[in-house]
Amino acid sequence: MSDKESRKKPSFFKLTINSLALFLAALRDLFILWFPRIIARLVIRKGDYAFLIHPRDLTDVSRKYPFSSYFPPHWVERATRMLWPIIGSRITGLKSADGEDKTGYIVICPLTPEQMHYNQRLAKKRILQTARLAEKLGCEVIGLGALSTSMSMGGEYLTDKTDIGVTTGHAYTTSVILQMLDEVAHVLNMDLEQKTLAIVGAAGYMGVPCTRILSEKRKIGKLLLVDRPAKRVALDLLQQEIKSVAIEVATTLHSLRQADIVIVVTNSVEVLIKPEHLKPGAVVLDDTQPRNTSKDLVWTRPDVLILDVVAQAPGVDTHFSFGFPQSDDVFTCCGEVMILAARNWKGHFAVGQFDDQLVHQMTRWSEEMKFKIAPLRSFNELVSQEKLEYIKTFHQPMAELFPK
Repeated sequence: MSDKESRKKPSFFKLTINSLALFLAALRDLFILWFPRIIARLVIRKGDYAFLIHPRDLTDVSRKYPFSSYFPPHWVERATRMLWPIIGSRITGLKSADGEDKTGYIVICPLTPEQMHYNQRLAKKRILQTARLAEKLGCEVIGLGALSTSMSMGGEYLTDKTDIGVTTGHAYTTSVILQMLDEVAHVLNMDLEQKTLAIVGAAGYMGVPCTRILSEKRKIGKLLLVDRPAKRVALDLLQQEIKSVAIEVATTLHSLRQADIVIVVTNSVEVLIKPEHLKPGAVVLDDTQPRNTSKDLVWTRPDVLILDVVAQAPGVDTHFSFGFPQSDDVFTCCGEVMILAARNWKGHFAVGQFDDQLVHQMTRWSEEMKFKIAPLRSFNELVSQEKLEYIKTFHQPMAELFPK
């Protein structure tokens, strides 16, 4: 075995000690979940807010529990189905406007996306248990991450079953997407009024406010609204509602070939956007977790740009390995619950089909807290200037490409 390989694989002793510590921590979390909150205070520090996540696949499970990689996948899947919610980490560094420290927790629903879709009753049960774990930790508000939002009907399933405030992160995520759109237009020297922008998942919780706000700004040449055939009626109603910009609706991804920019806000467990769906020079803003774009696009379609939707929370450390290139990077749905906690928010926020004004409110609050969009990155790697210059050539007027 090479030195490099030996560094990658922990020793048997270290693995055993780590596994024992993780097992004891899981027992502690079960104890917290079922005992009164006052007793939970004796074993762990009180929290102010929580962010709910779940493994995107079994790779995430092995990242949290390294020993699981030594077992057959079907054993690990069975274990995750039976496992109760656990604490992932304690979030530090967030402060309120008056300088008070705000403690947060990453709480984990152990089910994978496939398990959630296969057994939605179990998914709702585990998500509710995870919210109650956050409540036992003393948290006032919880943010829902990845598929936990869609599985809980935009958070509405939780609102009358727990005393903790619930938010989906959709308002701040929409805000960041709109800010990223302006940034991309600036960096690539795009004239958005001459471009076609597609929203995949347009009839969903984030697709609707994105569509409405973009149409209000009247900065887009044409909007292409894409969703599943079952949502065609909702797409048609949205098209009828908006008169300020040209709109086309579609229920197939092949329609994306006409789009210069694609915003992906779906809740599918599968890769949706494939090489044949994109035109040369297309820019894709992918907010999905698990991702609806494959990393294969980086190699098979070097003429397109896939961007992650990520924010930065200065001074905040989640103490959890999300694979981000910079320490203060956060998922936008996590950023929303941080902003609410810093403002001592009580009650629910962006739940279900929420008011568009919450997006503008989140934009103002995030600016006050110095939260901002993260530097452009693709699959957790910062985008090079060379890549940006290359994509920029697809959006320059012909007169600039071929001067007299």
